[in-house]
Amino acid sequence: MYSVGQDPEPRDSLANERTFLAWVRTSLALVAGAVAVSSPALEFSLTARLVLSVGLVLVAAVALGVGWHRWTRTEIAMRTGGAFPGFTGGMVVLGAVGVLMVVALGSALLRR
Repeated sequence: MYSVGQDPEPRDSLANERTFLAWVRTSLALVAGAVAVSSPALEFSLTARLVLSVGLVLVAAVALGVGWHRWTRTEIAMRTGGAFPGFTGGMVVLGAVGVLMVVALGSALLRR
């Protein structure tokens, strides 16, 4: 990738790197959420804890992949003057987290 096109403005390249690191932080937060949800102290059933924990870890892996993909595509776009990537991957991660939140809410309401 670094051999393609011309070197971009250092500020732009560093901003792209910071955005990638934000995706990494998001995936780490999702893994931390998976650990928290798996705690027996929460009033979730064993099945709900398992589903939510595994779901959050899978979404974390997707978020990390999306971040890596966006970083490389953006870096190439800056070097070649091409089009920047859209936010499709971010919408997928957002939708998956939303679904897991609905599952958590449904599980909490059913337990009461």
